[in-house]
Amino acid sequence: MRYQQQLQVAVRERFRRLMTATSSAASHEIYLATQWIKAQPALRGLLEEASRAEPGMDHEGFRASLSGSQRFRWPNRTEEGGAVLVWELMQNIARLEESQPDFAQRIAVAYSHSRNIQDSWRELAEEVLQPLFNFLSERIGSQSSVLHTLERYRTRIEWFDRQELYARFEADTANGEEIYNLDLQRFLFLEGDHVTHAKPRSASGEADLIGSLDATDPLVCDGKIFDGSSRGKTYLLKGLHQVVKYAHDYGQHTAYLVIYNITAKLIEFPTDGPADTWPPYTEVSGVRVYFVHVRVLPPATTASKAGKATRVTITRDDLTNPDAN
Repeated sequence: MRYQQQLQVAVRERFRRLMTATSSAASHEIYLATQWIKAQPALRGLLEEASRAEPGMDHEGFRASLSGSQRFRWPNRTEEGGAVLVWELMQNIARLEESQPDFAQRIAVAYSHSRNIQDSWRELAEEVLQPLFNFLSERIGSQSSVLHTLERYRTRIEWFDRQELYARFEADTANGEEIYNLDLQRFLFLEGDHVTHAKPRSASGEADLIGSLDATDPLVCDGKIFDGSSRGKTYLLKGLHQVVKYAHDYGQHTAYLVIYNITAKLIEFPTDGPADTWPPYTEVSGVRVYFVHVRVLPPATTASKAGKATRVTITRDDLTNPDAN
């Protein structure tokens, strides 16, 4: 809770800096704000999930309406959509900050009817940019991003709880997957307030974790063990296609596949996003599936003595034909 409160204050401070910046420094201040937002896992997660809430928005039309050549309008129908429109605009300004340092200033002058350039910038910041910061501040206080919660879960397991959970797994390997999934279910509820239910029935069978089934936005999250043999690459690929089916069952466009890796091998996934984005994700049949890789095997030695790890690579061809592996 203290982290959330501090982050809320920091978000508001970032917007205050934009409001009080001189118009000539507006592009630079936007660049700094975008870099800061990208460095906050909780904010990245919120914006990543928001981008899936209202696909197909007219970003070009939105930017054109800021120029004064046509009547300004918000094309979004959700708060998430409005936040994404502003976020894309800010990133575009940030990319041009070095080559066109007055780009934000020129947008403000075109948008505003004021004859004072500084007043024009403040008007743009207050009326156009502020909805993004309002969205982030409100969501930080009311909920946690699923992606941020899953990132914290991975860190908690790998840093602190590997031995304890693996001991429970070895004591009951027949139910080992359920042991890990119930642990994840508990964490999602306690840390992110994501209410999930273990193994609900659906038209596709049984998902390990589907949350808030009575709500309008259920969470589709399935956990699969990777042991390198009977539960190897083919098992993971089948798990991928299962979560896609679950998402279709519940009318969702986002799903999460958590991989409990009980080997010393590294698993590489293809991604449709930037190479350095965590977690990697792929689009399958209209569903974005995020791969959350958790190393659950306790290390037998230090990293310096372990040697080079064997890699298991999942390709895009694998994703389209899971039975061929």
